[in-house]
Amino acid sequence: SIASHELKTPVTSIKAYTQVLERMLSKNGNTKEASMIIKMDSQVNRLTGLIGDLLDVTKVNAGKLQFNDVDFILAELVGEVVEDLQRTTEKHTLVNKFDYTGTVHADRERIAQVITNLITNAIKYSPQPGDIIIHSELKKDEVHLCVQDFGVGISEEKQDRVFEQFYRVSGNKQHTFPGLGLGLYISSEIIKREGGRIWVNSVENKGSTFCFALQVKGIS
Repeated sequence: SIASHELKTPVTSIKAYTQVLERMLSKNGNTKEASMIIKMDSQVNRLTGLIGDLLDVTKVNAGKLQFNDVDFILAELVGEVVEDLQRTTEKHTLVNKFDYTGTVHADRERIAQVITNLITNAIKYSPQPGDIIIHSELKKDEVHLCVQDFGVGISEEKQDRVFEQFYRVSGNKQHTFPGLGLGLYISSEIIKREGGRIWVNSVENKGSTFCFALQVKGIS
């Protein structure tokens, strides 16, 4: 945990400098150099995410992951996350079909983290261009949020393991996938601690649908 904190500070500084450089280069018309800085910034973002995952998994394992539960409209949060993540990919179209307009009671930032993890995973494991669909389903007193991709999929025998700590779905020889195997583990712990459920339905070579369920607060 101390090591993760020590890594986070210089990475935050690097990110600030890259953003300043990108703005200066763009303003002066140095588009080629600016695009290189943008690529550097995306790698800094990736490193920031990895460090964040390491910090969170340390807190999860120590039972110290903090929650600040509030009432919020889940659809608004989904819209914000989808808009942010669409900027990170040109190959994929994020199709937001989430139409549940009611309220949930949970930690808004942590649920945003889960949605981000699921969509980022869908992008990562979909090497070919295509749609990634985010949709909702209301069942009794639960709302289900699902993220569907049409990527490499997961074999049946591996599906029970995807939420394990450090477990990574291995690709074939043509596709290798980056990451530490922490995002889904952290997501599952967040959803469990919010009293919800998380699961996956998948067919190898045809895609995956990751879903989580939360108790509804009310319907507008």
